[in-house]
Amino acid sequence: MTPDPLLGTITRTGGDAEVAFDRVYATDAADLWETLTDPERLARWFARVDGDLSEGGRFTIHFDDDDVPDCRVTSCDAPRGYRWEWSHSTHTSLVTVAVETAGEGARLRLTHTRLSSSSAAGYAAGWDVYLRRLDELVAGREVQDTWSEDWGSAHEGYAAQLG
Repeated sequence: MTPDPLLGTITRTGGDAEVAFDRVYATDAADLWETLTDPERLARWFARVDGDLSEGGRFTIHFDDDDVPDCRVTSCDAPRGYRWEWSHSTHTSLVTVAVETAGEGARLRLTHTRLSSSSAAGYAAGWDVYLRRLDELVAGREVQDTWSEDWGSAHEGYAAQLG
């Protein structure tokens, strides 16, 4: 079952693809920033992150499936945004995060670029699941661990977006 609606969009440019999300969360911008940059809070909705999250710093992400990408922060404008390279076995993609106040909440704009068209739906589905978990966390609800079924449902929808 595809989550309704999907949270993000995929755009293709030549052989590359970009995944983009624009979400408003029921928290303030300072709290959202902390949730996106504090390793203890990241582990609650995303994955364990070890290393230096400041500009120029290197860090690793420890996903449950033993995928452990090496990353490097290329820019950081705390508390408004940061950009980091995500090294894959065959190429390096780029994740950009922006945080701003949005009425009584906080807006997160996240893009993941330099993805291959063949991998974009998988990354989109992953971010979709993680951003839904983030919503649960900032709303004070327990984050559910239904990764496989949630990812599978979202992947179907993103694969359909790609055609």
